Amino acid sequence: MVNKQMHLYLYSEEVQRFQYTPQYINYPILQREINSWVSNSYLFIENIVLYTKRDELILEKGTSTDAQTMFNVFQVSKEYPLNFWQQQFDENYSSRILPSAGFYNESYGHTESNGELIPIIYKAKGNSGFMIVVFLNADKMFKAFRVAPSDDFIMYNAQGQTMFNRGVQESFLSLNDLRKNESNELIVNGNYYFHATGKVSGITYIHRVPIEKIASQTRLNLSLVAILVLAITLSVVAAFLIAARINNPLQKVIRSTQKGRLFRSNIREFDIISSQLYDKQKADQQLALFNHLKAIRHNEATAAILDFTEKNFVFVLSHVAGKKNYAWEHVSFQKWLYYIKVFIENELNQVFPDSLTFQIEQNQILSLVFIEHMDDLEDLLERMKATFGQDSEYGNITMAVTSLYNHSKHIADAYQEAQAVLGKRKLIDAGQIVTAGHVSRQLSGFTTNQEKEFNVNLREGNVEQLEAFMARFYAKWEGNELCADSITGFAEMLLNKVKNEVSFILDGGEDDGMQTTLQHLNEKIQQCVTVLEAEELLQEGVTFAAKAVRERKKRAEQKDPVTCFVMDYVNEHYAEDLYLDILAQKLNLSGGYLSSYFKEKTGTNIVDYINEIRIIKATDLLEKNRLKIHDVAEAVGYRNHTSFNRMFKKYTGLTPTEFRKNLNTSS
Repeated sequence: MVNKQMHLYLYSEEVQRFQYTPQYINYPILQREINSWVSNSYLFIENIVLYTKRDELILEKGTSTDAQTMFNVFQVSKEYPLNFWQQQFDENYSSRILPSAGFYNESYGHTESNGELIPIIYKAKGNSGFMIVVFLNADKMFKAFRVAPSDDFIMYNAQGQTMFNRGVQESFLSLNDLRKNESNELIVNGNYYFHATGKVSGITYIHRVPIEKIASQTRLNLSLVAILVLAITLSVVAAFLIAARINNPLQKVIRSTQKGRLFRSNIREFDIISSQLYDKQKADQQLALFNHLKAIRHNEATAAILDFTEKNFVFVLSHVAGKKNYAWEHVSFQKWLYYIKVFIENELNQVFPDSLTFQIEQNQILSLVFIEHMDDLEDLLERMKATFGQDSEYGNITMAVTSLYNHSKHIADAYQEAQAVLGKRKLIDAGQIVTAGHVSRQLSGFTTNQEKEFNVNLREGNVEQLEAFMARFYAKWEGNELCADSITGFAEMLLNKVKNEVSFILDGGEDDGMQTTLQHLNEKIQQCVTVLEAEELLQEGVTFAAKAVRERKKRAEQKDPVTCFVMDYVNEHYAEDLYLDILAQKLNLSGGYLSSYFKEKTGTNIVDYINEIRIIKATDLLEKNRLKIHDVAEAVGYRNHTSFNRMFKKYTGLTPTEFRKNLNTSS
């Protein structure tokens, strides 16, 4: 894991910039990434050091300094002095694991141990001026991975050099002596040697355990095995005696359950067993039904439970919509939903004994009903609808009924039809029964002129005009009982349009808040009981977005000499290398002060503003000429093609290639 991450990190944009053009403002970014690896307990990294030969510059998790201070004060080791690290620039390798050693911190006039660490060096091929040094915490690794009963442990590299040792009281066998033995274990001088060699690293790991310790452990294991055998024997005898007494009534329980009946016994334990077996049978049936719904083959036994032919069935999908203005205090929505589920199950089972009912979604109850004639089911549903009407203060229940099917292979199709039929329900404050033949009125979207009017008012933040526009549009809905799918589809289209229109106007923080708010509104619209509720929520979303745009424009109109200079300079020099330090120097201000001041006055960061201007210019170039995409990136100040693609997608939602493709499609 460390090798993979460090090789990627070595060639990352931030590290390359530090290597060739180090700037103090970028140090915190690198240190945050270093600390994220150091804080990962699974990597055992104590520290990561970035070391440039040209300036003898060091950057590590806590500070930036020079190499002499780093290796003579903060990371001191007699095995690895400063000249050792300087020599590594001239060595010809890309990565190397070094033997472990003790490291110390000698700052503040006293010596403090940093622990025993294993250094690993990473360099780019052909580059002798930069390297990354990773220090692994050998103490923590040994504690985490030690599995042997003895602490005698050593590691050799492929050349036989000792990489790490712990708890060694006498000299180990050399690597050559170990290789002479073909087995991975051998006995020498009263000790067992267990060893293995890593296929990738070439490191050999050796545990040494005294024979006496293994022998004592073996005697203990034999004693425990004897006790276990005796306990099992006694358990088998006891189980046989108990089974002989309860075998008869238990068989009755099993036979009754196989017939789909609930067995009642005078013995409380058998009564519990019968109930649990009955519940298990129901659970298996529900699992089999779910597998059929999703076209999943769990296993042959479960799948066979609901495999049938020439057996007519329908789905009844009940949608439960709770009223948002009801005070859910003495009863929760989920408890009310459970009562409804139990009621539906009992009513259907009395008329159709083989029916299955279970909750399929947060507010949906699905019933599989085997019937001969639809008339019997229609009468029952009408009676259930009348009963549900007594709970109208809590909410409304819509029951969607599918067409008639006669084979288990059609279960998935029937479920899809049930969802489609449910979507045809009317958004009215009343219970409903919707059948497959029900025809609902669909809602059309904006006309071309309406869409232009909506977009212009939204971009300008004209709250009153938008409210009047939406009121006129809603007026066309009056007198039409629109279906749920039509309303939710229109709402999703409208809210997505709002998101896209305001994304270029609002900055990062405001845009994130807007996206979250609109997403929550969309989820609420899915649960609406009436069309009026959906209208109010849509109006709330549109008004919220328009007000945010208007406030953003008001802030932008407030002139300030510092922010105006920054904006004008960025608009004129966006194709050049722009950094905070450059802008601060031209204003005779510190970089930190300018960054905070610009953020306070405009509500956006300077870096985000630079990227926004560059992407706006890039979209103009992509629209007006046929420059290649990498030429466009250069023209707006991006030297790295990957960075340009990432920023372009962040601000437009599309890659440059997708943006240009959409332009061609539109034309």
